[in-house]
Amino acid sequence: MEQAMVSAATGAMSSVLAKLAELLQEKNKLAKGVREDIELLRVELIIMNDQLYVMAHIEELDALDKGWRDRVRELAYDLEDCIDLSVARFHRAGGDASKDRFFGVKKLARKLKKIILSLQTAHEVQELKACVFEKCYRQKGYKLDGLIGSRFDASRNKVDLRMCALWEETKNLVGLNGPMDEVIRLLMPAEGEVPSQQIRTLSIVGCAGLGKTTLANQVYQKIQGHFECKAFVSVSQNPNIKDILMKICSQVGATTSMADDELLLVNKLRERLQYKRYIVVVDDIWHSDPWKIIGQALVRTSPGSIIIMTTRLKDVAESCCSSHGGRVYDMRPLKDSDSRRLFLKRIFDSEDGCPHELERASEDILKKRDGIPLAIILISSFLAVDVPQSLDYWNKVKESISSPLPGNKSVETIQSVLSLSYFNLPQHLRTCLLYLSAFPEDYIIESDCLIGKWIAEGFVNAEPGESLYEAGLRYFNDLVNRSLIQPWHQLIDVVLGCRVHDVILNFLVSKSVGENFLTLSDPSGLPTSLHSKVRRLSLQNNYQENVVSWIKSIKPYVRSVACFVDCKELFPLTEFQVVRVLDLQRCVPLTNEYLANIEVLLQLRYLNIKGTSVNELPAGIGQVQNLETLDIRFTQVEELPSTIVLLEKLARLIVSPNVKFPAEGFSKMKGLEQLKCFSIHRQPLSFLIELGQLTNLRTLEADCDDVDYEGSGWGIFTSSLQALCSHKLLDVNISMADSPPIPMDSSFPALQSLRTFVISHISNLPIWMGLLVNLELLELRTNRFTQEDLRVLGGMPALETLTLYLVGTDAGPFTIRGHEFQCLKSFRVGQLYQILFMPGAMPNLKRLEVGLAFTTNSYSDLGIQHLASLTRVDVDIHAWCRHRGAVEDLEAKTRSLLGAHPNRPTLIFNTDFLLEK
Repeated sequence: MEQAMVSAATGAMSSVLAKLAELLQEKNKLAKGVREDIELLRVELIIMNDQLYVMAHIEELDALDKGWRDRVRELAYDLEDCIDLSVARFHRAGGDASKDRFFGVKKLARKLKKIILSLQTAHEVQELKACVFEKCYRQKGYKLDGLIGSRFDASRNKVDLRMCALWEETKNLVGLNGPMDEVIRLLMPAEGEVPSQQIRTLSIVGCAGLGKTTLANQVYQKIQGHFECKAFVSVSQNPNIKDILMKICSQVGATTSMADDELLLVNKLRERLQYKRYIVVVDDIWHSDPWKIIGQALVRTSPGSIIIMTTRLKDVAESCCSSHGGRVYDMRPLKDSDSRRLFLKRIFDSEDGCPHELERASEDILKKRDGIPLAIILISSFLAVDVPQSLDYWNKVKESISSPLPGNKSVETIQSVLSLSYFNLPQHLRTCLLYLSAFPEDYIIESDCLIGKWIAEGFVNAEPGESLYEAGLRYFNDLVNRSLIQPWHQLIDVVLGCRVHDVILNFLVSKSVGENFLTLSDPSGLPTSLHSKVRRLSLQNNYQENVVSWIKSIKPYVRSVACFVDCKELFPLTEFQVVRVLDLQRCVPLTNEYLANIEVLLQLRYLNIKGTSVNELPAGIGQVQNLETLDIRFTQVEELPSTIVLLEKLARLIVSPNVKFPAEGFSKMKGLEQLKCFSIHRQPLSFLIELGQLTNLRTLEADCDDVDYEGSGWGIFTSSLQALCSHKLLDVNISMADSPPIPMDSSFPALQSLRTFVISHISNLPIWMGLLVNLELLELRTNRFTQEDLRVLGGMPALETLTLYLVGTDAGPFTIRGHEFQCLKSFRVGQLYQILFMPGAMPNLKRLEVGLAFTTNSYSDLGIQHLASLTRVDVDIHAWCRHRGAVEDLEAKTRSLLGAHPNRPTLIFNTDFLLEK
């Protein structure tokens, strides 16, 4: 059966229809009456499903419509649970779903019919259904016709480069040059001035979406090199003070334990920071109480140290600063010129590219955004992705977004654009976006984990020729392109994670809770929903005692659990009868005993126990036949049970390097698409042999620490690697810490089918590297690299991202010629003595990061002006103090050349001057 969709609009209705259709295919095993009953059920549900889709495009429903919609969606969930539980009981009773199903199906059909007919015959429901037919068509004008785009577009398999450039601009210097310089002037001593012997404290205050965190981060990145210790932490509305203190300790190098309480952590921080110059950024403070504890840890006997805070509230800013004699810096909206630059960059990939006929409309739209960067990003992304570039469409958008109401002006401005963007999303994207409300504020979300959860929930439908993961990745990239999620840890068009701006998150939480899509805890520890049937549960705060019974009462209906706190009330897990997703990462109370009898969770598709106290997986894990994703990183598990090989649907398996696999049967796991983080040297030889038989494997990440390159295990692994490349293997990551470089001789296979290749340390560039015609991303560290090697890489036709770590003291000089690296968009290299870009070199390069070991022979012209598509340049210089003047000349000349560049690329120029003995 094709993967059925579950959505915020229709609940599980589409999934139920698919399962009923599957029952109807049993032509020879259904009695006539049973078949007719199922057909009647299905016809009625199809009508309801169509009505739900119509209602999904209406922004405001009246009470009757909303009540009918909510009851029908809950009905769909109940129906699917009924089907799934009936099938599960049939399995446990020893039945076979593929044989002799007549009596089971007949009983199930009677039960389904009873549920549906009880609602159909209810007078209230009949009236509401009639009302829906009338209301839906009358209210059709609420949406903007023609702006909804749900058609599959192959070009959205990757992140739009303009989107990455836009976030880079926002993270760096659009409109922030002046404020950044001013903040640094307030905090740092001027040249020749004696450094202050006091701690300098500054609070950046401003409305939502104005760029406070961005400014603080820019200042932090610019001056952190002047300090011995540094840390950047977010507090947010519902802070976990112990967690915040742990993060500061981790970043400044203080040793901690999970058993440490707040007082002990404060003392450890004070001891670590005593008499050291430090810089600490405390982001997004909502109340002064957390600062009373954090401030105690940031000792005053650290002369010359700096503390930066950000907050939306003026009284909080003043309160925090008063204890340290600090200052308050008020953020201001963007200037009109910077607003226009940000707006046009996203839509037309140019700062002056607006067609003449759209000039007036663009000015009117920008006036309603009030210089608030987040609002400008959202509306420009909406216009770039969803709206044709014509005056009629732009005027419709202009009329549909209101000016902010009195009150919280910035929030009203952003909410207006968010509502427009949200209701014009295709249904599958709207559902996936709502699911992000399950994550806490400021949480960094791994893209792979998120996509795995979307798939497990049934939110993803693949196009012909696509895997479900590829479809989920397309969804993820589309949300990035629309600026609804912020890319995090990105390599040009490969985004490894994301964050959700707190204003957007609040919008999503409101929508999710209002439609009973998801229930989460509020700051008091109470649930945000009063619905008796909770379908998705996110635990983000410590629960009160009176909520324990509530959790027990909702367990039979919960399909998804995301736990971000230590919550023993979740156990036993077996009470979650219909659960699909269990995300229990870092839930320390989770131990072996709570995974006992996990085989009863027959609907479980996603299990994440990363960072828990589990040290052994139960043998019953092999009976969870629907399991698709299993993540056991950073647990104490050292060996997988032999039954793991029975998981034929498992597509994503993520382990730690200390985990040993079963000696036999691994080749049975034909559904495996991603295998990550396993250590080669710990595995049985038979496992390494069977590894090559996983014909659907697309991604392989292996650790080769302590591997004997002369031994049989390494030879077997490389043979299996070659076999996998003849099937579907596209992405390979081979990492190591301290092992010798991998010999790239004839024993290492030519991996010609790869799309991405990351290898930590090789002895030299293999001769077959130039044959990788499909390779898009290459990252390697090598002992030996020559100009000829560079030419080999320069001829690779699909290469878009290249990172080179060159080991040794004689790297360079290198020259990039005009016909080389035609598709490259990101180039990162260091430590070089010299590099020169010739005219026509790297015509599509957007991002350049280069590290130079400056000598007296270094030249001052890198040829950067010849890189026609540049948007950002990072130059890191290591030089002796006696070369300070020459380095300053190089920086001045580089800035001058880039200032004349048509794209006006952002330049980050960092210098580390070394003292000579």
